[in-house]
Amino acid sequence: MSFCKFNYKYIKDKATPGSWRRGYESYQKDIVMSYDTKIAGVDAKVKGNFKDAYETSLTFTKTGVKADCSCPLKEEWCKHAIAVGLKVIEDKVYDEYLERVHKIKIDYPDEIVPPVEHPTGRYVFHFNPKRRQNFFSILVMDRETGKVIRDLEAILRAIIELQKNDKSFVLNEEEKVDIAIFQLLLQRSRLDKKAGWYDVPINKFDGFFQLLARAEEVIDGKTKERLRFDDKEWELALSVNFSMVGNVLLSLTWERPDGSDSYPFEEIRYFSRQLKWGRYKNVIFPTTTPVSALPQNLIKASFTDVKDADGAKFLYEELPKLQKVMKVTVSETIEKLFLEQKPPINVVTLGLDYDGSLKAELEFEYDGTRVPYSKHTEKTPYVTIKKPKEDLLYWVKRNPQHEEAAYNMLLACKFAPMQTNNLALEKENAIDFYNYYIQQAGDGWKFEEKDDMSFFKLTKDPFELCAEIDFVIDSTDSFELELYGRVGEEIIPFDDVYSLTLDNSKYVRIKNLGFAEVPTMDIYSLMRAFNTFDVYKNDDNKYIVKTYRAGLISEMENLGLKLKMSRRFNKFWKQISTFSTMDVPSLPKGINAEFREYQTRGFGWLWFMYQYGLNGILADDMGLGKTLQALALLQKAKEKNKKAPNLVICPTSVVFNWENEIEKFAPDLSCLKLTGADRKDLFKEIPKYDVIITSYALIRRDIAKLKKQEFRYVILDESQNIKNADSMTAQSVKQLNCKHKLALSGTPIENRLEELWSLFDFLMPGFLFDKNEFNYHYVTPIMEREDKTVEKRLKSQIYPFILRRMKRDVAKDLPDKIENVAYCELTPEQKDFYMEVMDSTREELFKSIEEKGIEKSRMSIFSALLRLRQICCHPRLYDKENVKGINESGKFEQLKTMLEEIIAEKHRVLLFSQFVDMLDIIKEWLTKAGIKHEYLTGSTKDRQEVVERFNSDPTIPIFLISLKAGGTGLNLTGADYVIHYDPWWNPAVEDQATDRAYRIGQTKKVFVYRMITKGTVEEKIQKLKSRKRDLVDSVISVDRNIGKSLTYEDLKDIFSLD
Repeated sequence: MSFCKFNYKYIKDKATPGSWRRGYESYQKDIVMSYDTKIAGVDAKVKGNFKDAYETSLTFTKTGVKADCSCPLKEEWCKHAIAVGLKVIEDKVYDEYLERVHKIKIDYPDEIVPPVEHPTGRYVFHFNPKRRQNFFSILVMDRETGKVIRDLEAILRAIIELQKNDKSFVLNEEEKVDIAIFQLLLQRSRLDKKAGWYDVPINKFDGFFQLLARAEEVIDGKTKERLRFDDKEWELALSVNFSMVGNVLLSLTWERPDGSDSYPFEEIRYFSRQLKWGRYKNVIFPTTTPVSALPQNLIKASFTDVKDADGAKFLYEELPKLQKVMKVTVSETIEKLFLEQKPPINVVTLGLDYDGSLKAELEFEYDGTRVPYSKHTEKTPYVTIKKPKEDLLYWVKRNPQHEEAAYNMLLACKFAPMQTNNLALEKENAIDFYNYYIQQAGDGWKFEEKDDMSFFKLTKDPFELCAEIDFVIDSTDSFELELYGRVGEEIIPFDDVYSLTLDNSKYVRIKNLGFAEVPTMDIYSLMRAFNTFDVYKNDDNKYIVKTYRAGLISEMENLGLKLKMSRRFNKFWKQISTFSTMDVPSLPKGINAEFREYQTRGFGWLWFMYQYGLNGILADDMGLGKTLQALALLQKAKEKNKKAPNLVICPTSVVFNWENEIEKFAPDLSCLKLTGADRKDLFKEIPKYDVIITSYALIRRDIAKLKKQEFRYVILDESQNIKNADSMTAQSVKQLNCKHKLALSGTPIENRLEELWSLFDFLMPGFLFDKNEFNYHYVTPIMEREDKTVEKRLKSQIYPFILRRMKRDVAKDLPDKIENVAYCELTPEQKDFYMEVMDSTREELFKSIEEKGIEKSRMSIFSALLRLRQICCHPRLYDKENVKGINESGKFEQLKTMLEEIIAEKHRVLLFSQFVDMLDIIKEWLTKAGIKHEYLTGSTKDRQEVVERFNSDPTIPIFLISLKAGGTGLNLTGADYVIHYDPWWNPAVEDQATDRAYRIGQTKKVFVYRMITKGTVEEKIQKLKSRKRDLVDSVISVDRNIGKSLTYEDLKDIFSLD
């Protein structure tokens, strides 16, 4: 049957928070003078503030109670009605109405606890929390005799004796609880023998309530009424509101677990600040929160006003703590205040001080209210905000970290504190701040000017660093620079500008225009570049630069200098800096070849370098015709400047190739080969020939005679042969006498940046300084620090002297090269053998490194790698006597399958291996299988015959080639598959081998397979290749990382067992 529960919660929910508070306090003051009960309500007289009494009536219905009061407040439940309502609840008037009119009988389980009907326990416990101060007392009474129990220990001994003598003796649940209470009393209480009460210190009472709640019967020691224990927690709740005058209004209530009622804090008795237990009438219950968690001032009454600054402190300091330990309901106004709270706006008021410095006053604006910066913010931590239009006053907590950060930001802008809270900024720092920092400050800052700030403004026109450039008179070997500064139409001599820089002056004052910022860092960078490029100053106050150091112009352009070039120098610069704008001369008449467009342009670049006396590197990708372009250059020079000898130095394997190329493409060039034992008689014939060809192997022996000759050109083919600057070969070629030099190489750098220095030390000695300076300026910053700025500078310096084209960029008729990795597995026996050798090798190797260091252990490293790679290829390569009896290789078995499939599909393959013994094993298998093949190693006598046989006979599907023998000088475009049986760590060597098939004239897609044995040094070495492969391109072509040679960490990884 549904009916109204007229209780505290009912009234509280109907009333406003303020009226509920005032009504409860009025009820406590007993302002209800009298009331008369009617059939369905009451009429009451209540004390008033503005008159003696107000008439207040409550009207009852089964579903609710309505209130009416004669006071001026236009609320149904004013404080008078609430006071009457609470009096009605106290006297149970509404409950009597329900029973009288609606026959609904109301139970009072909090007041009347029925007796135990069929008790099973023997003892009754009396509880008195006020018998002694600081103690809670318990009295134990025998239910049957009514006697007080004073000797609990005797009872416990008797029970133990019973349990010993009678195994069937069992305590029931009530008896177990009684015994547990006895035991705890003996541990924690003192017995008042005369009165029979056990007194327990309050701080030790924790645990008793839990046991008493399970006891069969607990009696109030004073009223002798039975007590009931609730097993669910009652919740202590706090309601937080705001008054219009800025006070924080707090309401503390207890809420029943079922939500049926809530009571002002004072209506409930809590036993102790520390114990989480309370009592309402005859009900004892656990609570969610100990009263000790609340500040002392909150528990003095149900309602508390926190005024003025204490209200701010409560909201910002106490409230967050309370929200963690209890239920807290915050009004929408306060919630909105917290949600909308933003960092303050930093307000800087700028003015001029008496000495012309910039003065600043820092304030912080919180919700429209400003407070000055203070080093003692903690003394006034809150700002009072008044909003008259909204009839609202509240507090905002200052943000000392934000304020201090803002102040430190001004200090970082070079402001200096003054005796007051003001700050001052002088000279150039004031100009910086006014023109730059203010614009970058962001939305959280506001700047106000109380004086005229025009003195600090910058000129409209920026400062420009300018240079006029021209070749020196009657020469193209050097050019000169004349530097100056410019602001609008005003010219400032460079010496004056440089003096300002040396004096650390950031600005120059331009009369009637204002200040202009001097590009100090650009000037310092320019001076460093001048030092790097060996620039010197002549008597005419101009800077002189060697033409081959024209890379300085790129540096100046990057620094933003305004360059004004003479017509003659401008033409030179456009041609050398932008290959696409270079004039292409007519091809020499004596060249018998069809030039592709990129070859014509490459010849144009070579001729340009020749005309200006510059030397360089033609670094086109392999197969793009570097030899043909070089021959065109020599032929053109002969036609324009008469006959003169030119020296070509190349690997022994391609000497015949140069001879054939000359005969085929430049028949007008006479050719002399300095080879064989009888060459000693040919040196005197050198002046009679156009092209003299020798090899790197012979240049070391013949340098004494060759350096006496005067050559027009010395051309190094495969110039990576002089990558080691300390080698006899490199030192020999640098002794040769010539007017012009040219290097040809598809891989001018293979592994180390120092190789580039060696090459340019031949081409233009001093261009990249001496070796130590090069290491200091470039190698260390690029290789160790990965300094992109230095790498960019090196590129700009060498860029004009290197021409590099990739196949993919210029050879439109060359199909794509498709690269794959074919992973293989070791056979079980092979793997055991590999691990055995790995264990012994690793121990031996790292012992050597520990004793000698990495550099002196290079041979040991490569020896160790060699053994393991041999086993990966085939155990017989290492175990030549076949002691282990292992005749199978996982990689070899996979190779057989691959070759059979390739041959079946009518393809042709170049198969490379570093190991001749491996090629012999493959050759043996091919022979037994009846598969035609060619075979080329370093010991092959007639290389050209073998090559031509493979190229001319399409029925030969396989060409076995050792990596060293096939790296240079071969043209094998008849193959469209390339297999690297044992890839090695030097990717440049591999690429050269691959390019035997992947070159001009190839009409098919080229498939490249690298066979890698998983879980071995082969797989780990493969991971290092990308760094090695990218080294050349990182400096002379595209932006990539520069790789490093093997480090200790690399070795640990390669020789690890995982």
